[in-house]
Amino acid sequence: MITAPLRLRQAVSPTDIDPRSRQALLDCWVDVTNAGGAAGFPFPPIDAEHAAPALDAIIEGLASSTSRLLAAWEDGALVGWLHIRRDAFPLVAHWGTVHHVQSHPHARGRGVGAALMEHARHIARDEMGLEQLHLAARGGAGLETFYGRLGWKEIGRWPGALRLAPGDDRDEVLMLLEL
Repeated sequence: MITAPLRLRQAVSPTDIDPRSRQALLDCWVDVTNAGGAAGFPFPPIDAEHAAPALDAIIEGLASSTSRLLAAWEDGALVGWLHIRRDAFPLVAHWGTVHHVQSHPHARGRGVGAALMEHARHIARDEMGLEQLHLAARGGAGLETFYGRLGWKEIGRWPGALRLAPGDDRDEVLMLLEL
């Protein structure tokens, strides 16, 4: 479990991310990916040049009604983050998606991911007015169990949708959280 106080901070605008925070987010994404985490880059190793364009797109798209970044800090160090996004198209504007859920490798197993997901639930419901959250998880990594403990339900699978290497096909697991 978490030993120092965990501070959860959300960004709702590009101006909420200062250069130090951007670098910490980038470093975390690289470290998580290179440790085998399923956070958006399936083919490690990567470096900052790989992750920077994707991170910068997330940051530039931040807006209180459609896109938020939630970060967990412990003793001044970033220990995890995730991205919540909704499509503004009226047909689907009542639900959002959670992307890039990650806990830094040195912070795994201490409740960081669960704290991020629980806080994301409240942000989505209470601040963004969403009724559902969706996510897609890589099968075979134990993620279905992790999310299931947090109230998420598996609603479908795309068998063998993700090819990590020859002979290593994984399901993409579709999950739903009713808010």
